Amino acid sequence: MKEEEIELGKVYLCHPIGFEKAVEGEVVSKMANCAVIRINACDQIDEELREDKSNMVVAKYSSFTTK
Repeated sequence: MKEEEIELGKVYLCHPIGFEKAVEGEVVSKMANCAVIRINACDQIDEELREDKSNMVVAKYSSFTTK
């Protein structure tokens, strides 16, 4: 997706940097090439990383899909 298509507060599926699988989360902030996401749900394989990051991750706009 493109930056213009992504809305603050909306929930998307995306693949955050460093994660093995896609996550579901809410966009809390937008930057030039990526967004900050508050994770709502992720694959079990990424659960420890999610906890390490306190549910807040960065994902490139190109990794976003609609829920």
